Amino acid sequence: MTAFFLYRSRTTLDARSGQCRAILQAARARNAEYGLTGYLHHEDGRFYQWLEGPAEALKRVGALIEADPRHEGVEYLWRGELPDRQFAGWRMGFGSSEPGTLFDWIAENGVQVGDAGRFARGLLDFMRETAGPAPV
Repeated sequence: MTAFFLYRSRTTLDARSGQCRAILQAARARNAEYGLTGYLHHEDGRFYQWLEGPAEALKRVGALIEADPRHEGVEYLWRGELPDRQFAGWRMGFGSSEPGTLFDWIAENGVQVGDAGRFARGLLDFMRETAGPAPV
């Protein structure tokens, strides 16, 4: 079993900013060290992130994210364990607002945003679909 969490937070960072690239680089290095994989999406002033791997490593990284001033109002949407990783091979995938964005995808797929469980599963489906194949 693989532990995971999915959260969202508010941010003032632009997806193409140097600070956002720095978050992504640090996450990839840390995830390689801790054996974590996942996907980060930035859209409309929010981060959405799926992170998976050893439970203790997730706990440490979650505390770092919560303490990071670039993430405001961290809200965990889904936590638990799954039999398999959803982003095996991805130290940290990344997506941002462009045509075919999260909110377009949600509307096109009829995701129920008022139901926390369905919304979280819809976010995961969106991330898996947009991530594509893992880097070689």
